Amino acid sequence: MNKSVFTAALVMAGIVACQQQPEAPKRNPRVAEPSELAATMRTMTADMEALKAKAQAGTLTLADVESLRAAHEPIKTATPTKPEEIKESFPGFAEAYLSNLDALYDALKTQADREAQIEAFNAVIATCESCHQQHCPGPLDRIRGIKVQE
Repeated sequence: MNKSVFTAALVMAGIVACQQQPEAPKRNPRVAEPSELAATMRTMTADMEALKAKAQAGTLTLADVESLRAAHEPIKTATPTKPEEIKESFPGFAEAYLSNLDALYDALKTQADREAQIEAFNAVIATCESCHQQHCPGPLDRIRGIKVQE
């Protein structure tokens, strides 16, 4: 095979390879997709874990809490995995959680000291803990681990 034919074949192979779409990852059909509420709560947990260090240092910002508030708002309307297992108290816990985020925002806005910021941050986490004591106790240890030790 001469050099130009080999080069042309190599270029064509490259073009074909670039045009093929990668296969989508295969999903295990036995593992259900998380419900909207489960996905929202996973996001909430990851967000609060990520902000724990800032809370400890007293360096949370208004922007941090604003983004949490916006990202966590769906807790009020997200579809749960098993709607029949949601108790009447859940909407109140969801509102209390968002209210405690607002209180954390207010503490930062009034330039509260580190101790007040930690107290407000821990109040948010305490709301999660209270709700999970009634609705889904599985993640309680993880939730308790997010609290800042004073």
